[in-house]
Formats: sequence, C-alpha cells, structure tokens
Amino acid sequence: MSIRMTFDWVEAPPSADALAQSTMAALTIEVDGSVVTSVLDRRSRSCRDHVVTPLGYVAEWLVGNWWRLFHEVEDARTPRPGFAEAHDLAFAGEGYVLPSLTMVPTPQRMRLRWRRHQPSHSTIEFTEQGEALVDRHELEDALRSLVEVVRGRLAGDELTGEFLCSEWSAIQAVDEDERAFCRAAALLGQDPFAVRQPLAEQLIDFWHRAEPAIRDDALASANGIGFTSLAPLAGWLKEVLHSLAGTRGSNWSDFRAALPMSTVREPYRRGYDLARAARGQLGQRSERYEFSTTGPQAVANVTTRPPTSTIQGMVAADSPACALADGRETSRRFLLARALGDYLGRTEQGPAILSGLATDRQAQSRAFAAEFLAPADSLRQRLGSEQIPPDIVDDLALEYGVSSYVVRHQMDNHNLGQVAEW
Repeated sequence: MSIRMTFDWVEAPPSADALAQSTMAALTIEVDGSVVTSVLDRRSRSCRDHVVTPLGYVAEWLVGNWWRLFHEVEDARTPRPGFAEAHDLAFAGEGYVLPSLTMVPTPQRMRLRWRRHQPSHSTIEFTEQGEALVDRHELEDALRSLVEVVRGRLAGDELTGEFLCSEWSAIQAVDEDERAFCRAAALLGQDPFAVRQPLAEQLIDFWHRAEPAIRDDALASANGIGFTSLAPLAGWLKEVLHSLAGTRGSNWSDFRAALPMSTVREPYRRGYDLARAARGQLGQRSERYEFSTTGPQAVANVTTRPPTSTIQGMVAADSPACALADGRETSRRFLLARALGDYLGRTEQGPAILSGLATDRQAQSRAFAAEFLAPADSLRQRLGSEQIPPDIVDDLALEYGVSSYVVRHQMDNHNLGQVAEW
C-alpha cells in the first residue's frame, strides 16, 4: 500500500488572508491507487482529481497534531470527543474544503480511511471512499515533505509563518527522552507541547513506573475520560498485577508451544486461525466450550472494577489467568476467551490489558473469542439459508453462550447469511 501527495501552487485571488494568499495550491492525494481528492463540482458540472486549498493551513494542522496523529489510539466502540479533529484531514481547512481522510496508528502501519461526502455549504462532493494500511514511515515522509515545502515558501515571512516554523523546529529538536514523553502525552490525547506541569509530572512518573508491556494501552484507555489524575489508574494496575501474580492457574505454555502460528498479517485473520487451531487441539468440534477454573485447561479469573470503561480486564504474564470487569455471563465468557486468545497469540512477554481500543492486539483477541466460542463452520451448518429469522440467531447465541451480537458479527464476517428484520 502506498500514499502520494502532489500539488502545484496556484495564484490566489486578492484576500486579507495572508496565509491563504501565499500558499494556495491544487492538491492531489492518492492512496493505493484511489484518488482521495476526486471531486464532483456541481456548480461547474465537472469532475477533477484535486482540491484547491491553502497548504499553509494543512501544514499548521499537521504540525499542531503531529504527535497525536502518529501515537493516539482509536477507540473501537465509541468515537472520543476531539479525536476526529486531530486525525481527520477535513478539519485542516479552516473553512476551505478538504477530503475526510482519517489517519490512525496501528503498531507497524497507519490505517487510512476516506469517505464520500459533501461538505456543508459547498458545491464540491468527494466521490471516493475506501480504507488502506500504509507504512508508517512512508506516510510520515509524505507529511514531512509537505510541511517542509510550505515552511520553505513562508521562510522570512514572520507574520504568516511564525507558528509553523517554531512548532516544526520544536518537533525536530526533541531528544529520545522527550520523544517518550511526547508519545505518552499523545496516548492520553494531549498535545505534549501544551501539557500543564502537574500532569506532565504525573505522566513522567507513570511512564517510568508502569510495566512497559501495558503502559501504552493503559494511557490510551485513560484518554477521553475527563481525568484529573493518573493515580487511580496507577493504583488499579498495581493492585491487579499483584492479585494475578498470586493466581495459580494451569500451565498453558506447552499447549501454546504446540499451536501453529498464523502467518497472515491481518490481526482478525490471525485470531480466527488461532481459535481454530486451539479448538482442534482441545478436541472441540462444534459444541459449546465450557471454561473451567480447575484441571488441565483451567482459566483462573477474578472480578475487578477497572478505572475506565475502555479497560475490560487484565491477563497475567505467564498464563491466561485474568482479572475481568463484572458483567453478564455472556460478556464474561467473551472476556475469558479474549484472555485465552491474548495469551496463546502473545508475541511479547509480560501482562496484557483487555480493552476496547482499536489496536491489532485487541482486534486479534476479539476475533479469537468470537471464533473460539461460536465457530463459523459450525454456524454455517446450523444456519443453512441466506435469510435468518432473529429468533434463530437468539437461540444459537444462547446455545453457544454468547451474545446475539457475536453471532451476527460472525455471520457478517464469514458471509453466513443475513438476519431477516421482520
């Protein structure tokens, strides 16, 4: 997957907006062969592959949100207030029209999403939509190049280029320790250059004290909750890690070592492959899986009250033993399966947080849980038609011990038919 940004400077009409006057350009953005900036202009009844916009505002938006763009993690369930403003290019226009191109980080790559839409009070309609994963460094290089070109165009113009030049210089000048702080602040949804001193001190202390395996997810899970202190989060982590250290669960290490590891790159496919392999090794075919707290396949668990709704539990470092948020039986079974899937598919040592974050690791554990508890092949044999009555879905959910949402999700992801909405 690749991204390409090209532009040509154009002469702007006379305006009191000096930044727009200096940096007006025809901008084209292509992602994996799709032209994100393709537009239909209803006024002129014409199509084109670019938008005309001041690149000065785009560069300022990029610089102002640089750390959040590349480090702030998305919530898979509920959009956070202020997240889109820092990740969707449409917010960079300052009144000028830009495509809705959302950029969010994954561990190794950046997920880009663009959609068809017509901005309010505009005759321009963006006609392309899609999603792609691009190399993080490739996107960073493309955005850096744009900022550098704009900064060069504004060089010497203190009136229009002061913010861009000073902020960009500060970003380039951060050392390794400062970079760790910037990352921590961004995970929390903060601009690292605007963090107040009390919170800055808490962040530094938390970063150095927290278990490295979980500190990223912990901070990302605290994002958007209106926190006033990181102390409750730090206290919960310490308490749960202590309780899990004293848990004596069955030894799953040999079981995990015998599992074939999936070579596919997509996290949800890795989760599916791992779940099928685990069920096969456990001798499970199509029947409901019953978790046990004793015996060779025990998954020890305790109940906890996480400090944020995004955090749903914690998994021990050396087994699938876990501390889970209280909830309905189907929810706890799903979390137990996620804990097992996280442990079996783990590539790094240390404990893990179960959360609602849109990361590769969380996506893999959710896919594992869905396939482990409600196998697609078993559902396919049971459904047998394209239009499934809702009561059949509910009956299957009860039989497998999952929510109806999980069955519907499996149906959608594995093309098992559609629920007939009567």
